[in-house]
Amino acid sequence: MRRALLVVPLLLLPGALAGCSGDDPDGSTSGDSPHGETSPAVAAWNPCDDVGPEEVGALLGAEVTEEDGEPGAMRCTYLPVEEGGATLDVNYLWFDGSFADAWETIGDDIAGRVHDVDVPTADAARTVVQVTDDAVVVSGFVQTGGLIESVNAIVLDPGERDRVVRATEGLLRLLSERAPARAGG
Repeated sequence: MRRALLVVPLLLLPGALAGCSGDDPDGSTSGDSPHGETSPAVAAWNPCDDVGPEEVGALLGAEVTEEDGEPGAMRCTYLPVEEGGATLDVNYLWFDGSFADAWETIGDDIAGRVHDVDVPTADAARTVVQVTDDAVVVSGFVQTGGLIESVNAIVLDPGERDRVVRATEGLLRLLSERAPARAGG
């Protein structure tokens, strides 16, 4: 019997924005980028802006390409070049509460092993690892100031568990280190 894999949905958080949104937490669009630049035509910030496919490929030990969508339909996904490789998808939201508040909204719906991750530049970070006979799913979360970023990684080879966990944790570190200035305050 196959067990269903659950990708922990970051968007369960109350007041959360649909992933990769550039709107302010109150729902307004200010025209300010998270990097402090002001422009009436500023496109939404995208985590892919700060972490290139070469870096993610180095974390995985396998080449990936980047899919970052387009203005109005932002996306941040790193896709394997070789068939069967890991895929990593990154989302974010601006959140006024603590990591504990955010985590509490997910509650008991979490399937998998939960681990705290040491990320020196973050307020908190955690992963959830699920392994079945058919796949490994790693969901990682990192909060840096008012920014929570999530990484959902999947690979169809359960033997790749350790590598995908290390890559997810490494990506959480990079995302926190490079969090936009708005995240700090």
